[in-house]
Amino acid sequence: MAKIFCTKTIPKESWTKLKEQGHEINIWDDKIHGPISYEELLKQVSDCQALACMLGDRIDRNLIEHAPQLKVISQYAVGHNNIDTKYANERGIIVTNTPDVLTHATAELAFALLLSCARKIIPAAKNVEEDQWLGWEPLGFLGKSLKDSTVAIIGAGRIGQEFAKMCHGAFDSKIVYVSRSTKEGFEKSFNAQRMELKEALSRADIISLHCPLTEQTRELLNNETLSYCKDDAIIINTARGEVINQEHLIENLKVGKFHSIGLDVTTPEPLPENHPLRQFDNVLIVPHIGSATEIARKEMGRLVCQNIENVLSKISPITPVTN
Repeated sequence: MAKIFCTKTIPKESWTKLKEQGHEINIWDDKIHGPISYEELLKQVSDCQALACMLGDRIDRNLIEHAPQLKVISQYAVGHNNIDTKYANERGIIVTNTPDVLTHATAELAFALLLSCARKIIPAAKNVEEDQWLGWEPLGFLGKSLKDSTVAIIGAGRIGQEFAKMCHGAFDSKIVYVSRSTKEGFEKSFNAQRMELKEALSRADIISLHCPLTEQTRELLNNETLSYCKDDAIIINTARGEVINQEHLIENLKVGKFHSIGLDVTTPEPLPENHPLRQFDNVLIVPHIGSATEIARKEMGRLVCQNIENVLSKISPITPVTN
């Protein structure tokens, strides 16, 4: 039987079949011990055949070399740039992830951030909570109307398209998108128009980031590209924190650019208490909860463990990243 290590607690029912098969499963209790350190992870993987890991875990060449028996790295996320997939592939280790099952949940969160930012829901609720509300005001907490808005989808994959569907249905939004390839079905369904980044940003009332983190998308939003945006645009990021140059974003916010910003992801996570991004009233930051619905997290756990089971049984995994 195999030895399996998981770097965080995931829904316990995920492990049922693997336990029934007699595998030894060790789970790092992050609620008690905090996030696992790289040094501790090196120790834990030394005699493992399977590793279930998170986006925040550094699975580099050195760590893989410390795991001579490793057969599968099963990522509890869609993104996998924290893993040296090239070296894993050279070693014959299969890497898997959890696409599809978190699509709707992440799009929902992007939509929730958009509504919260546009309608100033958090400061309005805080006003009531702190007993500052004195009664209805004609000019109190005026938000930004989203009806007939232009939405720029940066990265029109599954999540980006689902978010566009929500905006199109709710607000009759015009959809423009930036993508490496033309999405014919997407264009037909929502009359979406593919554009270069500069044009999309300059037209958009709402900019929503859904692209993977690559060398091409790292700091995609920087002083130059932010200058193309409308002064009252809303930016939503449920992709990766590194897609935005945060220092450049802060510079723009200081001079009053942008209606509001909604972030599910930052660099680093969490941001330090005194980080400048946390000082702006029009910046809403939530703790990386894009996939945080009961259904999505259970499905992610099921897929992580099914991929492990398949590889250990010498069956092709359901969602391989490397073959």
